[in-house]
Amino acid sequence: MVASPEISRLNGRKSRGPRTKRGKAIASRNATKHGLLCQAPPLLVTEDLSTFEGLVQSLIDHYQPQSPVENFLVQQVAMGMLKQYRLWNVESAIANTQILKAQQRIKFPDQVIPPEVNPLEGFQEYSEKRVSMKALLEQERAKLENLRMDLEYDLKYLPEHTEAETLKALRESVGDNYFHGEGEPSAVWHYHGAFEEWLCESWDKEAGISRASLKEAVARAQKLLKLVKGRNREIDEAIAQIDGHAEAIQQSEAVSKGLQQPELFNRYQREMNRELYEAIDRLEEIQQQRQNKGSIGSFRQITDQTV
Repeated sequence: MVASPEISRLNGRKSRGPRTKRGKAIASRNATKHGLLCQAPPLLVTEDLSTFEGLVQSLIDHYQPQSPVENFLVQQVAMGMLKQYRLWNVESAIANTQILKAQQRIKFPDQVIPPEVNPLEGFQEYSEKRVSMKALLEQERAKLENLRMDLEYDLKYLPEHTEAETLKALRESVGDNYFHGEGEPSAVWHYHGAFEEWLCESWDKEAGISRASLKEAVARAQKLLKLVKGRNREIDEAIAQIDGHAEAIQQSEAVSKGLQQPELFNRYQREMNRELYEAIDRLEEIQQQRQNKGSIGSFRQITDQTV
């Protein structure tokens, strides 16, 4: 009995490729003997050669091409799948760009700084100023670095200075390095403000010296220095996150540039899918014909033996 086309198709799909050593050796050379992989495949610089070779080889193992036409169809299917993957990348990049930009506005919003307005000149030139969070963090880090160096210097040369000189130096170091950003100040600036206020209250203007306790002043300076170093680490981590987010947006925008004209993009996608499905249908048709031919041959052999 001749197998039906449906059964032949199912049997063909159950194939796991060659089983003998010789058959496996021959099949393993299919990808390099025929078509795309005998030369440099048309890959983009961002695409992996080994991944594409694996795709081609998996198609060869599945379809077991036995003619130049079948090898070409396998190549066409491989390229169709690769192009479809590229289109998916473009579509996801477009969505990712919008998502990442929205996340950036929420997580790292620009700070609005009111401009200085001269009432005598009127309000014609009034416009708000917007500063990126990264720029503000970099400004704060610069102030913190100056404060750190000044405090470390004052504490390092503490034995060489008199009590009055040390208290005066600490007061100057704290007073000269202050950062006023928008929003709620961090813990380091809260403590900085309290330390500066304590030093100012302890200052004797008439005598030109500080009445503060040197021991307490040194203890406060050491605590402030510790907070400064901790805040610097926080700023470095925040800037790294901002840079990573910006890099992700740039990568998504670079990929999404492939969709400059949506109508042409959709037309190309339809045409590419049509070619892919036609190649798959043609391969399966050839395999079905081969299966049917084999089934007829087996039927003839059985008939000859019974006659």
